[in-house]
Amino acid sequence: MKLWRGNVWKIRTIRGKFLMLTLLLTVVPMFVLTFTFHRIAVHSLVGKAEERATQSRQMSESFLNRTIADLHDMTNAILGNPEVQAILQLHPTDDYEFLRNVDRVNKIIRAQTQTKSYIISTLIYAPGGGELQSFYQGNDSIRFGGLPTEQEARIYYDQLRSDNRIMWHDGSPFQGALDPSNDDEHLYVGKLLRQTEGNYEDIGFLMLEIEKVHFFSGISVLNPNEKEQFWIVDSGGNPVYQMPEGIKADYRALHEIALDAAAASTKDKGWTSWNGKRTMVSFAPLAANQWTLLHLADADALFQDANQIGRWTMEIFLVVFVIGWIVTYRVSDTIRRPLRRLRRLMGTSTGKAPILPPFDPLDEVGQIGDRFERMMQENKELNDRVIEALLSRKEAEFRALQAQINPHFLYNTLESLNGLALTNGQNEMSEVIGALGKFFRIALSQGSEEIRVANEAEHAGAYVRVQQFRFKDKLEWISEIDEDILDCRVPKLIFQPIVENAIYHGAKLRKDVVYLMLTGVREERRLRFSISDDGNGIPLQKLEEIRRTLDGQQGDASAIGFGLRNVHERLRHYGSEYGVQIASELGKYTTVTLYVPIREEQS
Repeated sequence: MKLWRGNVWKIRTIRGKFLMLTLLLTVVPMFVLTFTFHRIAVHSLVGKAEERATQSRQMSESFLNRTIADLHDMTNAILGNPEVQAILQLHPTDDYEFLRNVDRVNKIIRAQTQTKSYIISTLIYAPGGGELQSFYQGNDSIRFGGLPTEQEARIYYDQLRSDNRIMWHDGSPFQGALDPSNDDEHLYVGKLLRQTEGNYEDIGFLMLEIEKVHFFSGISVLNPNEKEQFWIVDSGGNPVYQMPEGIKADYRALHEIALDAAAASTKDKGWTSWNGKRTMVSFAPLAANQWTLLHLADADALFQDANQIGRWTMEIFLVVFVIGWIVTYRVSDTIRRPLRRLRRLMGTSTGKAPILPPFDPLDEVGQIGDRFERMMQENKELNDRVIEALLSRKEAEFRALQAQINPHFLYNTLESLNGLALTNGQNEMSEVIGALGKFFRIALSQGSEEIRVANEAEHAGAYVRVQQFRFKDKLEWISEIDEDILDCRVPKLIFQPIVENAIYHGAKLRKDVVYLMLTGVREERRLRFSISDDGNGIPLQKLEEIRRTLDGQQGDASAIGFGLRNVHERLRHYGSEYGVQIASELGKYTTVTLYVPIREEQS
């Protein structure tokens, strides 16, 4: 590790030192300042955007609540009018008197509603007048061009008396079960009418028909659009009105928001997924009607300014970085050019030092020249050592070739035994001998240190087949490796030692069947293989001792077997992120995980 760090920081070229110095003194501080400025700007802009979105919801909430309160005050003024009270408590003697009363009531109502452009129709119901003299209608809009029946009005009147004194409806409350009409353009408000003197008995109700577009028109000054939407929903999350009109609703999100509103009536800021997009949601209840006002702001719109600043910041950083790099390159070239001329003078293929011009011992280049002859002598000695090392390597290769003769002889012998077993009808024996032969053939692999994942898994499977012959009906082997990594190359003989440990320690003392499973998947930068068994498991103290030994925290290598240690050390040669990890629970399972570098098959 120390050697590796030294190689990184020991930059030998003049140009490299200049570039590294520029990187440390300019680029790194500039990057830190740029990143800090960008984060501060993003935090400020996003905070202001979220605050503006919350204020939009609060403004619309205030407007709608004032409108609703004004509407309630108006209904109180109508129902508290003495003339209206007197007319509704006296039953007319004939139709002429009833029509005069209707005209008087309508004049009073028009005087109160003439400033309310969103009210398009009124209806007063006074029970006891029968089908013809119970309704004081302002125009013919209620129930889409007609009056409710006496029975419908009576049912609604009883509901007002038992449930609430005022009720809001999205659509006509007088639609019968067989009425196919579907009114999405109007709201209906029903309010119970009582005597203002005496025993305060209930004497009827007032029904107002409201046009949604005009009632919610005050929200339009906030310029709602697809990126910034307003929704009015009832307690079940069903849309009552939305601005702008015609936008697509996400009923799943509306239902979830309705549940949140039931738990916490007001939320200034939250996040949800709206039609697959991350969206900021803010909601608050509307007064007296159990509806909720939602404000939805698309995250892209909120972060638009912040993202633009981020792009500008990155572009400025890259421009400054490129300019600084070019300037550093040109300055370093003024020093590097004389050294390149000296290097050409030092170039030789004869092994002898060339004749060089006199060097100034006080100059850095002259000091390099003084060292030249000594360097040539050192190179000669180094060349001799390299030749000696090559000879040693050839000798080692010859010994390795001799060591392969015995496995080849054993493999050929097993092939002969396999043929003999087939001739004598010993099919199971032939299968085991064939597995053993395959085991040795893959182990040889023509001297290669790396083999395909498919071959390594086949090698482990051959070993298990031989052991299944030994442990009759006690071993079950499962191999599930993703097809896209079967052609990757891995170090040879990394599965078999782990499988051997699993059989020896997990299945040897068991009387029932032990399952062995090999899995393999590709992760971001490495391959992960797991070999699991449901055998005896490892005691916790022993497991911790094995882990410490693998991590190098314990010097006693006898805590783990040679095979496991060998596999771990070979994988660690590729980097600290590779190697062996063990998980186990006593009496339940043991899983050994191998992390291997990704090395694709070369054609």
